[in-house]
Amino acid sequence: LWKLAYKIVHSTTILLPVWQRILEEMWMTMSLMPRDFSTCWNSTYNMVDYALKHCKAVDTVTQKRELGLQKFKLADHEWEILKDATLFFSQATPNLVMVILAMDHIDKQLQIYLHDKKYMPAIRSSVLLARNTLNHYYLLTDSSETYCIAMGNISTSLSNDTNVCSNN
Repeated sequence: LWKLAYKIVHSTTILLPVWQRILEEMWMTMSLMPRDFSTCWNSTYNMVDYALKHCKAVDTVTQKRELGLQKFKLADHEWEILKDATLFFSQATPNLVMVILAMDHIDKQLQIYLHDKKYMPAIRSSVLLARNTLNHYYLLTDSSETYCIAMGNISTSLSNDTNVCSNN
């Protein structure tokens, strides 16, 4: 999705007019797919959410052979994965425990891919970066009072008035 959004935005004479025409034909408001920025914590969600709302337009533009975007076409099961992930993380009442469990599951899957030799070194290197990023944020949870309470492992030190996660 990121590469597709990038190509559309930066091809002002070919892809952008086609994208605008597709949206117009589908009676959708002209808009661009948000791009994913590592410095903006919610940008991935915004991009995926936009793509889900515009999946017919995304499918249409990626099916046009003359544009050379077929490699960006998502299969039905990939759309389902995006939909499930978006729904899970955008519930009206987010559940911190469920998010932590999801992070654990993602970490385990990344660990599997990291050591699977059927993937090229560049892919495994990218997986390592993703896992390191996930673990960076996961380590920050121990300093969060909310996390400690949600996970049921908080101990209060009366001597210095601090809450610390414990394994008790």
